[in-house]
Amino acid sequence: MKTSIRSTTLASTAILLLLSGTTAAFASTSQSLNLTVPIGLVTNLGTQTYTVAGGQVAFAMVEGQPVNPGATIQYGYYATVSGQSAQGWGYVKMTGTIPDGSTVKVAGAFKIDSEQAIATIGSDLPGFFVSSAPTITVTYEGSTQALAVPFAVESPYLNPFGMPIVLGAADNSVVIAATYSTGTIFWQNTQLQGGVAGSVGTQPASGTFTLTGDEFEDLVAGTASDMGTIAFSNMTPSSLNVVGTYRGSSSIPTTGTMDCSAQLTGIPGTCTETGFMSSGKFAANGVKGTYSSEWSTPALSFTTTIQGTVGQNSYTNNWTSLFSKTFGFLGF
Repeated sequence: MKTSIRSTTLASTAILLLLSGTTAAFASTSQSLNLTVPIGLVTNLGTQTYTVAGGQVAFAMVEGQPVNPGATIQYGYYATVSGQSAQGWGYVKMTGTIPDGSTVKVAGAFKIDSEQAIATIGSDLPGFFVSSAPTITVTYEGSTQALAVPFAVESPYLNPFGMPIVLGAADNSVVIAATYSTGTIFWQNTQLQGGVAGSVGTQPASGTFTLTGDEFEDLVAGTASDMGTIAFSNMTPSSLNVVGTYRGSSSIPTTGTMDCSAQLTGIPGTCTETGFMSSGKFAANGVKGTYSSEWSTPALSFTTTIQGTVGQNSYTNNWTSLFSKTFGFLGF
């Protein structure tokens, strides 16, 4: 199945690639810096922390019966993913009626103990979180029974802007698509890598970059803030073998998206492939400037452009805490 892999941190942070810069051992006067990453890729998604809560019922079915419009739901989950390991917890409470007027309820808690990697980069990005033994009960036709099969919840990453995500039982006895009012991912130690080429003054420049960064993404707003470090290696000229720091912001575009619901969930409007756009500033000894990055749709690769100056004087970095202003990121 094909789904969106818009790697959030990745993108914005990715771009940053060039950031660090060129510590310049060139001349005492400033020189222009122009670099491009023609294609960059994510090599490690690091650790992701998901916080999700909602919402409103867009579609629901219980024991094969459609739930009438007007059903109410409260749900939420918290999950941490590192490599192939996913841990967390969640809850759900939905009440509604079916066509014959009978009341149906789905209520209980679930412990996330595995991930179903439908959409992945290096098998680290989950499409669904799975609870193998949920403590959820289903009330139908006046009888209440415990759900005896695994229960899964979709990652909001696969359908941004608070659009419906799917919660359901493995045997399809419970299928719910609901919007979310809170959907965030905190990406830590995401790594990107790619080749870089361009010029410093009149000299050609080329080499390899490795980026490590953190990002806080708000999937309801479709925005993100990020910061981190980057290392350049195998550079020509060798004076560009440096480490720098960046910070910036990113956004999920609302145009050029593709619906992937048919391939993923079978429920219209529950999966969207998107790109990612990022921009920001970078600084290193003797180097400072701006970057701009654009990811493909789905976000599998990116291109980045960097413009700045290289001088002999050092430039002091003074980054504020990643958690400043309640997970906000201050500008330069």
